[in-house]
Amino acid sequence: MTYALSVGFVLLIWLGIVVLNEKMNLLSCDRFPTPAAKYFAYGWLLFFLVLLAMLVTGAALNPARARDLKDAPFYSLFALHAILIVFLIGWWLVTSRPSMREFLNFQPGRTGEGIMIGVAVGVGGWVITLASALFVAMILKSTGLMPENPEPSPMIGFMAGMDLWRKFVIVLSAMTVEEFFFRSWLQKRVGLIVSTGLFAMAHFTLGQPLLLIGITVISLIIGFTFYRTKSVLPGIVAHGVFDAIQLFVIIPIAFKVTGM
Repeated sequence: MTYALSVGFVLLIWLGIVVLNEKMNLLSCDRFPTPAAKYFAYGWLLFFLVLLAMLVTGAALNPARARDLKDAPFYSLFALHAILIVFLIGWWLVTSRPSMREFLNFQPGRTGEGIMIGVAVGVGGWVITLASALFVAMILKSTGLMPENPEPSPMIGFMAGMDLWRKFVIVLSAMTVEEFFFRSWLQKRVGLIVSTGLFAMAHFTLGQPLLLIGITVISLIIGFTFYRTKSVLPGIVAHGVFDAIQLFVIIPIAFKVTGM
């Protein structure tokens, strides 16, 4: 039943994209060389959305145990990112192979400015996200909806004990691949709210409600930055700063203080 609901949800999203494109040219930023290429792109998108829904739902229903994570090869952590890359390559090929600068939304001649904006958004976004999560936690705790001592997911504990170079690779992969897909591709076509919703869903396997709230907040902040700057670079930097603070500082300190 859960799989059916997930697939049904993404089918509605896919149908909305197709109908809006046929009626209102939603995908106006894409150049399909022929009608056949456009219909192939529709099918490619449907296949990807269904696959993503199945994988995320399966991981959420059967969360990995600490032992499973310890035995899993490191490259398996990047399965979702690999799928996103394959989708982007397929879409790029079917839309007449535009320049990478255009396809991924890099603004020429504004690299320094983009990096500075990204650092500010990353740090400021982390503060806002932390404040939002604490505020929601206080509300949930006061209403009795939040456990007194919630257990962190095995994935969080697993990442806390990683070698530094592995953490660096994870941050680098997330800040580039996820921004290229969720901002450069998805938000550019369906807007901030839908892209943020799907971004949060893709992280549902973390299994922590407060983390999902934080992910939603930072996605809205980065997405708004992308909307204002029309460039993916600030979002990449902000995403990297946010993840680095979490992975290199906050999570290890939290585990050390609590003795977990």
